Amino acid sequence: MAAQRDAYPAALAARVGFLLAQAHMAARSRADRALDTVGLTMKGFAALATLISDGPTSQQRLSSRIRMDPATMVDVIDSLEESGHIVRRRNPADRREYALQTTAKGRALYARAAKAIDDAERQTASRLDASETRTLMSLLERIASESPE
Repeated sequence: MAAQRDAYPAALAARVGFLLAQAHMAARSRADRALDTVGLTMKGFAALATLISDGPTSQQRLSSRIRMDPATMVDVIDSLEESGHIVRRRNPADRREYALQTTAKGRALYARAAKAIDDAERQTASRLDASETRTLMSLLERIASESPE
């Protein structure tokens, strides 16, 4: 009976948005704690991960890629640059533009952060088997790929 009392109200449990928000809060809390152990924020992790994945990228393109508002992106990039994890270099294709790129120190931080995130995500999905986890990821990708209105 205790499980019944602790369950979400039926009117909320039937809502995709509500359950996604609850799942996000649980996953994000674990991820934030994991990243804190390596001295990185989720926004910093997103920036590093994208630069490692995409290679040298303009700040404007990076902001657009991870859907981070430009003002917040400035703070994230300034912090990563001041700590030696990224550098700004002139874009050889367009000398008016700077390209952000990771340093060896930034790539090492990313490797530690990715391991910490992997551990946190395993905890988050611990009640799912491998097939369910793949299905969840596929469904979330479909939802997340929709353009925000």
